[in-house]
Amino acid sequence: MRPLARLCGVVLLLCSPLALAEESTRSDALRQLVDSYAERRGFNGTVLVAREGKVLLHAAYGQANVAWSVPNRTDGRYRIGSLTKPLVATLTLQLVQQGKLGLDRTLGDYLPELYAGTPSASVTVAQLLSHTSGLADVPGRYTDDWWQTAARRRYAPMDFAREWILPVQREPPGQQWRYNNNGFFLLGVLIERVTGQTLARNLQERIFTPAGMTSSGLLTDATVVEHLADGYARTPEGALVHPQWIDPSVSFAAAGIYTTAEDLYRFDQALYGDVLLHPQTRALMLKVHAAAYGLGWNVETWTLADGSTLPVASHTGSVPGYQSYYLRAEPHQDTVIILDNFWQGALVVAMGKDLMEALNGMPVPLAKRSLDDLLTPIAYGQGLEAMVRTYEDLGARVDEYDYSERALNALGYKFLRADRKDAAVRVLKWAAERYPDSANAHDSLGEAYRASGQLDASRNSYTAALKLDPDSPSARAALAEMDRATPR
Repeated sequence: MRPLARLCGVVLLLCSPLALAEESTRSDALRQLVDSYAERRGFNGTVLVAREGKVLLHAAYGQANVAWSVPNRTDGRYRIGSLTKPLVATLTLQLVQQGKLGLDRTLGDYLPELYAGTPSASVTVAQLLSHTSGLADVPGRYTDDWWQTAARRRYAPMDFAREWILPVQREPPGQQWRYNNNGFFLLGVLIERVTGQTLARNLQERIFTPAGMTSSGLLTDATVVEHLADGYARTPEGALVHPQWIDPSVSFAAAGIYTTAEDLYRFDQALYGDVLLHPQTRALMLKVHAAAYGLGWNVETWTLADGSTLPVASHTGSVPGYQSYYLRAEPHQDTVIILDNFWQGALVVAMGKDLMEALNGMPVPLAKRSLDDLLTPIAYGQGLEAMVRTYEDLGARVDEYDYSERALNALGYKFLRADRKDAAVRVLKWAAERYPDSANAHDSLGEAYRASGQLDASRNSYTAALKLDPDSPSARAALAEMDRATPR
C-alpha cells in the first residue's frame, strides 16, 4: 500500500468540506465500534477498513507476544489460515488465463500417477476451486487425533497428496458443495506441476510482487518471520496458552500464507485492475458456482437498511492461534480486513460483519460483553451452580452483556460439544425462556435435553418448536426417532 498521504491526496483536493466531515465522522464511528470490541470482548489483532481507495481505519490492539508484553502493530504479520484460498484461487485463474491450466481439465490429466483410472480421475480444476470435488477431506475438527499425530509431520506436497488425498469420493464430482481443504492443497500441487516452480515462488512472482505485497509469504517450519505475531489459544477455563503445533507443510495451498493487513489491502486493490486478473476472469471468480461460493470465495448478497442490496465477497481463515476475516464489496470498493492472534473466531466474524454493515449505513450497536467469556471459566473452574449464580446475580450489569438468541445458542452448543450436558441444558433453557416465540430456541433445548437423557423434557421442547414452526424438519425427525426408540 502506498503511503496514506499519497493514496488520499488527490481525492482530498477534490472533496468538499462536507464530504471530508462525513468521512471523518464515518472513521470515528468505525473506530468506536472496534474499540468496543477491544474493550468489552478482548479483540487482539489488527484491523483495516477502506472505501473507494481511502483507508478509513487502520489500527492494532492487544499483544503480539504476551510473555514479553510486545504490542501488536499495524504492520504486524499474521498467519491467515484459509484466507490463503482466495489468493491461491487468483493464482490458479492466472494460470487458466495463460493456458497453463484448464478449468475443465481433470486430476487424471494433471496427476495421472495418483488419480488416473480412479473414482477421482474426473475431478476438474473448477470443482477443486468451488468445493464441489466430492473428495474425502482431512478431519474438520482440530480435536481429531489426526491433527495430533499425522499433522505434526513435515511433508513434500506430492508425498502429502499420495498419503492423505486418496482417490476416495464422498460423493460424485460436481454433485454437492462441501468445504474441502484437500481440494485446495491439490491446487497447489497442480500449480507446481504445470509451472515447474514451487508454490511459494509462484505466489511471490505472480501475486505478491505484482500487487506490491512486500510482507507476505508461504510459511515453512524453518522460516523466521520478522514481526510475526505469536498465536495463542485459551483453555475452557480461560487461561491463555500456546496453540497445538501443526507443521506448516500440512497447510500449504489450503492455509499456509502469512501476511499483513496492509498487504491484503494491496491485494484487494490490485483485483480491481488487470494487474492480477482480467476483469472477466475476476467476475467468473466472484460468481456463485455452488452454495453461495464462487471460485475460492464466499459470495453473498446482503440487504441494507434502505432495502438495497450489497454483493459481498469474503473469506475467513483459521489455523491454531490465528483467525482472519476479509470482506470486500465492489460498488464502493469497500474493504474490511481483520487479523487476529488470539484465535477469536466468533468475535472476528461478528466484528467483520458489523464493520461492513456500518460502512454501508446500517445501524450497528457497540459490542457488548460476552457471556461465554464470563460464564465458561466459572463453569469449568467452580462448577455449574456457580455459573448459574453468576448469571442470575448480574443485576445492574445485565445490559453490558450480549443476551441475543444467537449468543446463548452458541454458548449452549459449545457446552454440548464439550460433553457438558447439564451446562448446555441450563444455557439453552435460558434462551428458550428469553425467546419463547423462537422455534429454534426450543429445538436447541430439545436437543440438549435429549443428549442428557431427559427424554420427556426433550419431547416437550421439540413439541413446542413444532407448534411455532410446523415445518421444522429437525424437531419432527427427533420426535420420530425417540418414538421409534421408546414407543409410548
